[in-house]
Amino acid sequence: MSGEGYYTRLAAVIVTAALLVGAVVKPNAGRDAVERAAAVAASVETTPMAAKACAIGEPAFAGPFALIDDVLSVSPLGGVTAPGEVLPAPYIRINTRKGATAFERRMTTAFAPAKADITAIERRIDRDDTGRATAQSWTVHFRSCEKISFYYDRLDNISDDILKRAGGLKNFAELGGPDHIAIETRVRVQKGDAIGEADGFDVGLHDLGAAPATLERPERYTSNPYARAAVFDAAPSLVAAITPDISRARCPIEYLPRDERSRWAAKLGDSWGIRKAKGDNACRTAITDTAGAAEGVWYSDAAHNAATTKVSAIALAADAIDPDRLIFSLHGRLPSLKPDLVALAPFMDSEKVRASKDFLSFDKGEGRINTPFADVSDGEVYCYQRLRVNFVGPLINGVILLERRSEEDGPALLKIEARGDVFSCIDLKDPWSFTGDETTFYR
Repeated sequence: MSGEGYYTRLAAVIVTAALLVGAVVKPNAGRDAVERAAAVAASVETTPMAAKACAIGEPAFAGPFALIDDVLSVSPLGGVTAPGEVLPAPYIRINTRKGATAFERRMTTAFAPAKADITAIERRIDRDDTGRATAQSWTVHFRSCEKISFYYDRLDNISDDILKRAGGLKNFAELGGPDHIAIETRVRVQKGDAIGEADGFDVGLHDLGAAPATLERPERYTSNPYARAAVFDAAPSLVAAITPDISRARCPIEYLPRDERSRWAAKLGDSWGIRKAKGDNACRTAITDTAGAAEGVWYSDAAHNAATTKVSAIALAADAIDPDRLIFSLHGRLPSLKPDLVALAPFMDSEKVRASKDFLSFDKGEGRINTPFADVSDGEVYCYQRLRVNFVGPLINGVILLERRSEEDGPALLKIEARGDVFSCIDLKDPWSFTGDETTFYR
């Protein structure tokens, strides 16, 4: 036996003896050592979660997004409940409330629902018309395995520890200006770790193994305005980290453990828990661009998507809570919908202006009156009546005309006009037609 081998075996015997003595003196020492070793191994694990296969037959999430007792309701998001957000995806908003009766939000902690890597962090600052900062919000992007990515949006603040581990604000890059900054990172979190706090926040999930949603113009949703910015020429991975494939968005609740899933699904409803979700598919895709019909998103520009700074969008869809109620989510982008059409007292001018920029809802009908948007055919003019501002607001003294056309050499277009010269569709003269005050939107 060589001298080196002898000393190696001698060292092994001494270490083994020491461990045996330690086990007699402190029986739990071995188990504690193993647990400490596992914790150290986890802390230095280098394989990114995006490179790990997803567990077969197990839910993607192992725990909840927040304490369920803090949650008043969970609202499916779309062009209605989140003005300006018109992505065709079943993202959800977690709503909170203080007390049983007060209409005041409760601050809650957002927890990591699974072991995951934080792949990117964004911070936005909102300003009023004078330029004064009024609020800031955080978006945190996660990856839990090769096919599951998810994010938390509109967090009021983020964990100091996570921000420090990501490199701090000094390493964030500007996205078109100092009010929107982001960083690509890889911060490992475990189930139950505190991510941040908010009085309500959004959750989105993308299953890269799922079939993509059917969209009439899928290219509208694949471009990112920041991808063309000079600051990202050398950082394409950051662009990818903050640009999820929304065609593969799925309801986050469906990826919870079974016992958690039923508790969270029972919370589906409007933002104040007044209107409870109807049917079994409330957490579905909020908006779908139905081919050949009016349902879905329409843009004020014929070529670019609404993520660019000068392009806006509207959305026409069934209410995510009550599918028998339909929504014109116009966001103030229909000039013919004048404040005077809002059935409020003459002295309530400011309230009329705000109401004219809200979404409109109505009960679906038959034929060409209050036709479901998914049933709208090319070349027909449809009329919508008994419109109400949001779900409980004042009525609109007038009707809305709508016509879709498919162009052979260009994008489909949608003409919409609010008419205040009649109070119901049967008052219109045949054939129904526009007066020249219509607005054209594009697919």
